[in-house]
Amino acid sequence: MIDATDPVAEATQRLEAAVERLARAASARPAMPRGADDGPGVDPAAVAALAARLDETIARLRGVLGEEA
Repeated sequence: MIDATDPVAEATQRLEAAVERLARAASARPAMPRGADDGPGVDPAAVAALAARLDETIARLRGVLGEEA
């Protein structure tokens, strides 16, 4: 069991919980086919911005933990 008073362990648990919530939310959405006549969908720029934020966060976490990217 992870010691909840350890700040790194606590941050890890929070990150894992957030990823699990994202996975559940993504799996609950029906897949939308991509085509020229599709209506509004996921904004590719928003996805790219979220991916960049997640990559930056993961890189910072690895730096704190002393892991190589």
